[in-house]
Amino acid sequence: MNRRELLEWISRGLATGIATIIGAPGIRYLLDGFRTGTTLDSNFIRLVRLTDLKTGRPTLVPVMGQKQDGWARHERQTIGRVWLVREQADPGQPDMVRALSSVCPHMGCQLQSQSVDQGFLCPCHRATFAVDGRRQPDPRTGDQNHAPRDLDGLDCRLVQDETSHDWWVEVKYQRFETGREHPVIRS
Repeated sequence: MNRRELLEWISRGLATGIATIIGAPGIRYLLDGFRTGTTLDSNFIRLVRLTDLKTGRPTLVPVMGQKQDGWARHERQTIGRVWLVREQADPGQPDMVRALSSVCPHMGCQLQSQSVDQGFLCPCHRATFAVDGRRQPDPRTGDQNHAPRDLDGLDCRLVQDETSHDWWVEVKYQRFETGREHPVIRS
């Protein structure tokens, strides 16, 4: 190899290195614009005061968080909804709260509450679910529920505020794939 060929190889190597250093962030910037969705952290999200929930009555609560659309981030947007059901505990024990996804596991439709103690109804295929999220047969015909699984439960906890001493319901919000027999968390 002569000196001219050596200089050509060095020049190509430097050009490739410079192009990589400059180009990689530019490519990432362009690809980030095509990503849409919601940025969720793995922490619990404070939703509602415990006193705002009536015992045994499902309450639909919006989940607020950060949404990303293209290159823009939007704070305090509705990223989903959950059904909260306050359950009466034994005397002397604190009440419990059950958190259920508001999305039907069959086709992803938004579930509706039927009546105080009858649970939930999917408006897309008329499937019914009990207040605890279990699938129920069709009350008119007795046919099997079309949903592949029960409603997806979410981690839920009660936290007492340090300043107001009010009890709050916090939920670890997650989304699940629809149409699957077992719950699969969407990323």
